[in-house]
Amino acid sequence: MALIGSSKSNRNLLLIVPVVVFLLLGFIYQKGALREIPVAVFDEDHTTLSRTIIQFIDASPAMKITYSLSSHNDLKKFFLQHDERAVFRIPRNLMKDVIKGKASRVQVLTNSNNIVFGNILLREAYMISGTVSAGATIQRLQAEGLTEEQAMNLALPIRVNSKPLFNPIYNYLYYLLPGLMTVLLQMIVFFVAIRSINSEFSRGSFDSLVETSGGSALNILLGKALAYFFVSFGLMMFIALVFMLFGIPFKEKELELILLFSYFILVNIFLGMMLSATIDDEIMSLDIAFFYNSPAFVFSGFTFPLFGMPFFDTLYAQFIPYTHFLHAFFKLYQVGTPFSYIKPELLILSLFLFTGLITTWLALHIRIKGIQKSRQLTLA
Repeated sequence: MALIGSSKSNRNLLLIVPVVVFLLLGFIYQKGALREIPVAVFDEDHTTLSRTIIQFIDASPAMKITYSLSSHNDLKKFFLQHDERAVFRIPRNLMKDVIKGKASRVQVLTNSNNIVFGNILLREAYMISGTVSAGATIQRLQAEGLTEEQAMNLALPIRVNSKPLFNPIYNYLYYLLPGLMTVLLQMIVFFVAIRSINSEFSRGSFDSLVETSGGSALNILLGKALAYFFVSFGLMMFIALVFMLFGIPFKEKELELILLFSYFILVNIFLGMMLSATIDDEIMSLDIAFFYNSPAFVFSGFTFPLFGMPFFDTLYAQFIPYTHFLHAFFKLYQVGTPFSYIKPELLILSLFLFTGLITTWLALHIRIKGIQKSRQLTLA
């Protein structure tokens, strides 16, 4: 434990970075969902129907009308000169066409250089157009003598009842913050563990470590792993504190999540120690760790689904433990499944764990035998 804390870089990774970054990320996404996205309207119709549409737009919690256009000339260069993310263009004679039963279109121009804005505005536009269209059709059918129920059945013969089961309010805090914190947890634990063995070589203290362990590779392995696990467990509890601070729900799976996180931490400790035991050069081992860990967030399927990636990218993702941890994590954290449902992911994580553990033990065993052999030759 003293050796872990004696390194300035370790102290920064284990104390300063998590506290600053985790809390900063929490405050960034604290709002949870985008509200009052600025939009503009271009009303060419100036009728009761067009004003109703404008009222619907402004009443949407996701949008706020902040500008009104007056001509087509403004529309051509609008996004180059304004911060509004969309323009709703209501065409001339819209109400007349609707009364006559003719199809008409409300044009929605979105600035989708940010896909989050684009998707939200598109969803709201479809919802508003569907509501207004149905209302106009019902009014026309009632004017023809149908009852309200008959008019509704004709206007909406098929109704979609959509019910999001997990993260139903599309809260980015609940979705992004846990993913970002867990991928940073992996990188921190991995980077700290990667200096566990080769730092002993650089300090010239490996011989002393061998004597302290009684010449046992297993004692060195387990002793260091337990020390790093104890420190990393504190990181895990800090993540739980951040969850509670920002009101992120656990689905009453606290114990299961602790077990999953603990296992994931051990996987990264042993993989980090494996590189540390097999590569003497600390800088090279850190470079390899960075190359291995940096794409974890992208290749895990968190930002883009794995089934949409090319085959070799999907294949590479299987060799990153975070991919399998993330699947298990979201099963417990968002879906609230029983612990038995994450057995496939735990089995794959076990392969990573035992690969790191066995390889580290072999590397240490070979090094210890080499030291003992050289001592025997010196004594001889």
